[in-house]
Amino acid sequence: MSISDKETKTVLICDDDDLLREFYSRVLKTQGFCTLSATNGDEAIAILEANPDKVALAIVDLLMPVRTGWELIEYMKNKEELKHIPVIAITGLATSFDEFEKVKATCNAVLHKGDFDLEQFTTILKELI
Repeated sequence: MSISDKETKTVLICDDDDLLREFYSRVLKTQGFCTLSATNGDEAIAILEANPDKVALAIVDLLMPVRTGWELIEYMKNKEELKHIPVIAITGLATSFDEFEKVKATCNAVLHKGDFDLEQFTTILKELI
């Protein structure tokens, strides 16, 4: 599917940082995507359960209160109706080698907060959706 076919594609943004969540939402909307937002893993699960066939991609902050991004991703990977959804992990922390390997094995891509590159982000979207 090409990025020009994305009009009906919805991206779930799960981040406890209001400014970053809004930033990703604005960027995605300018790219023609619909967005759903959650401030923690529990909210994201509720959204996914209510819209299992609607979400085409999830952008997940790894460190959040209530339920972490790791817990959310694990939940998604263990649910038959959700495990097909590509995940972009976002983190503000430098990851250890083991954590980086875990991200590579579990997620489709990783972005570092504060190091946003629109061209790279658009390329990742094209590859995953």
